[in-house]
Amino acid sequence: MSGSSLFRFIPLAIALACLLAIAGCIMPVKVTLDPSGNPAYTCGIPVDARVTRVIDGDTIAVKTAGGREETVRILGIDTPETEEHGNWGNEYEGISSPVYLTSWGYLASDQTENLVKGKGVTLMTDCMTGERDRYGRLLAYVGVDGSDLGSLLLEGGYARVYTEESFGKKQQYLLLQSEAQSAGAGLWSAAKTHESSQKSPVSIVFVQYDAPGDDRENPNGEYIVLASDEPLNLSGWTIADNSGTIYRFGNVFIHPGDRVTLHIGSGTPTGTTLYWNLSAPLLGNDADAVTLRDPDGKLIAVYRWGQ
Repeated sequence: MSGSSLFRFIPLAIALACLLAIAGCIMPVKVTLDPSGNPAYTCGIPVDARVTRVIDGDTIAVKTAGGREETVRILGIDTPETEEHGNWGNEYEGISSPVYLTSWGYLASDQTENLVKGKGVTLMTDCMTGERDRYGRLLAYVGVDGSDLGSLLLEGGYARVYTEESFGKKQQYLLLQSEAQSAGAGLWSAAKTHESSQKSPVSIVFVQYDAPGDDRENPNGEYIVLASDEPLNLSGWTIADNSGTIYRFGNVFIHPGDRVTLHIGSGTPTGTTLYWNLSAPLLGNDADAVTLRDPDGKLIAVYRWGQ
């Protein structure tokens, strides 16, 4: 080989060696997998899905456009549980009644179902939050009909902000919760509907004024729930609605932690489950109030709803 040919060959050899070296050094891209062995979601990138089932107010089941099935925990919010034992504690500011919160757990589930059941939605994970909770559920914002589902539930007073975790929309969500609390929206109406004229261990903790189905066929679907911080005999105490219809308690004992439930319709009393024995519904669905008085006729508490 002549000197000139060798000179021309050296750059080619070097280039070829570099290409071979680069090719030999290429590493396969590592794909993160979720617990089911599927590729992980990319935070901030929406994924299309369709809702197949509403599990409760803050949890839904979906199938993605790719056929992947997921249980989704709506990121950043928490709705009350539908079982009373799950609602003990002070997670909802100023509201401590498990009975009251449980009723709103059902209402939240119904609202979520109304908003998303069978609909196409978008799922988007948050870069500040882990992709899944300890139960393996996907943590994601849910978009529906151009709106954010978490925001809708907070605005309506069906949920609180899940402050125990970090997520990008936390400050926005806290503002929505504060506005709902100020307006007494949804479950936050508890802070606006309870009035006491004097200190008493007994309180009205919840009123189910709109019975499921046709009120006329289900008077027992209307009921009033009392609680007490002290042991007490309710004999002689009364409850009345705005029409002046009065119920007078007999020899009924209430103990701390107990709930006395007074149904509007007929039935056989059993312990702390009582019946007003009216043949028709009593409580107004749009607006009304019930008052609790002690045996001396002193006003103890008023529970109002509507305008």
